[in-house]
Amino acid sequence: MKFEPHLPQLPSLSELLEHPRVKGAVERINRSTVAQRATGFLDELRATVVDRAGRLEVPSVGHLAERLVRRLLGEPAGGGLAINATGVVIGAGDLAPPLADAAAHAMLQLAGEFHHRGGALQQAAERELAQLVGAESALVVNNLEAAIALVLAASSGGRDALLIGGVEQPASNIDWRSLAARNGVALRNVGDTHALETVDAHPAVVLRAPDSEPWLTIEAAAAAAKRFRVPFIDVAPFAGVINPQSHGLGPVETAAERLAAGADLVVIDGGGLLGGPSCGLLVGKRSVIEAATNHPLHRLAAANSLVAAALHATIHAYRDDEQGAVFAIPVWQLLSAPIANLQQRAERLAALIAALPNIDSANAASIESTWLRLGEVERRAADWIIDVHPRDKSAAKVVAELAAASQPIIAAEADGAVRLHLRSLFPRSDQRLVAELERCTA
Repeated sequence: MKFEPHLPQLPSLSELLEHPRVKGAVERINRSTVAQRATGFLDELRATVVDRAGRLEVPSVGHLAERLVRRLLGEPAGGGLAINATGVVIGAGDLAPPLADAAAHAMLQLAGEFHHRGGALQQAAERELAQLVGAESALVVNNLEAAIALVLAASSGGRDALLIGGVEQPASNIDWRSLAARNGVALRNVGDTHALETVDAHPAVVLRAPDSEPWLTIEAAAAAAKRFRVPFIDVAPFAGVINPQSHGLGPVETAAERLAAGADLVVIDGGGLLGGPSCGLLVGKRSVIEAATNHPLHRLAAANSLVAAALHATIHAYRDDEQGAVFAIPVWQLLSAPIANLQQRAERLAALIAALPNIDSANAASIESTWLRLGEVERRAADWIIDVHPRDKSAAKVVAELAAASQPIIAAEADGAVRLHLRSLFPRSDQRLVAELERCTA
């Protein structure tokens, strides 16, 4: 291809192959596949730069490395990848959050060989998770619903279970009545402080639903369980190791904070603020976890070895460097991004999008938006958005076309504009976003 002297110099293929992100991918595939898939990458990129000169920024080396990695690894069957422009980092509908590179690599290493079905690796993950959150013990099962079902079955002993919040208005998307019925548990629900103080039941266990937080603290629920002399189980799907309050977001108490406030057991989704694989995690007193481990349902709910591998690698990110974990774990990369950085990106991207041929305007603005959602339970914080007004198509049609792209971009229509939230958007997706908007508005 003819060299264009007025264009910025792109890195060579050998330079890109030495980038840490690319080297990690190259280790996973054979040399012939690398050669085949890398061929023509820079030529195609140069052609794109020439074609869009003056309208599209030349990607950074980091962005180029990400694009080369996707090319080397190939597109997933069924187009499973997606770009999240909803602003919701955790709990964004059907979008599963990304894993840290170390966790994904651990799964790949294990899956590529014969391996034991859990066992020692799961026990190591459980032991290190308990140490990380200051619990006596921990247990990993295959999903959050299995974790709640196991706790209900193992702790109720044929007696009532008292649930604080959650049933009459199941804002947390947990079907408590169905879970209780399937496990032979009689569930009694209290929905306010007065009802809790006057209840005359003698339950075997007290559970606190996620949507009870606005009106009942962990300490108050623990005091109620103490009055009944039974274990207190805090069901907190999004609890993790770091409280987002330390990064300027709303508080979500960590597993350690919940245990210190009086919970005997905390039930967590590994795909929440922990930033690991989606699975059910029980952390807390050894006696409560032993009852769950010894229950017949545990065998059916056991997590597989790949989940254990990813969880183990995620825990190591916190154990080795808790402060550095925010840079290694994708959801924390997004949540810890300073609002000034989001503003700079939003304004830069808005200018690039506004310059596209079929865009009337693209405006960057500050907004408060939802970053965590569990049913009707939400946490909101400052965010930056770009409202894009297409010239010849409706915003709703462009949103639909973005969602139907080879790598779908999940956005929303708001006030006649395509609304893009920066809080949930990785910088590596910026160039792809501009290109897809150009295609969808053509």
